[in-house]
Amino acid sequence: MTLLRHPNYTRLSPYAHKLVQDLARQYSGFNNGYLCASWALMQDAHWKSENTVRKAAKELEHYHIIERTKQGGRNQPNLYAFTWRRIDYKKDRPLDRSATAKPSDSWKNERPDYVRSTGKRKTAKVKSEELVQRPVLLRDAKEAA
Repeated sequence: MTLLRHPNYTRLSPYAHKLVQDLARQYSGFNNGYLCASWALMQDAHWKSENTVRKAAKELEHYHIIERTKQGGRNQPNLYAFTWRRIDYKKDRPLDRSATAKPSDSWKNERPDYVRSTGKRKTAKVKSEELVQRPVLLRDAKEAA
């Protein structure tokens, strides 16, 4: 089964699909493991929100379409590799993961649906809407007193 027809790939959100394409544009054939989804690069690719890029990367990691090869930190971006290609190694740029002779192909293992996290604002809004939807009855008010 090819990646494009696999259930993991077909369940991706539109943002995750776009991020795969933007990372694929960076791929030269010899730099898998050094693909970067930093905000500076993604702004040039017409992304509007840094948070959306981060969520799309988390979704791709969940489905094992990409894997993190280097954890970013202060002024350093996370680096990623496609799981259907081997991880390359550059002498002067070490990764947290070692280079591989063959791809992991972990995208082939079907994963459960990705559950997108809701932010604090959205959670608070839902709770306030639930309160508005439930009318207070006179009978309930008397029982509470």
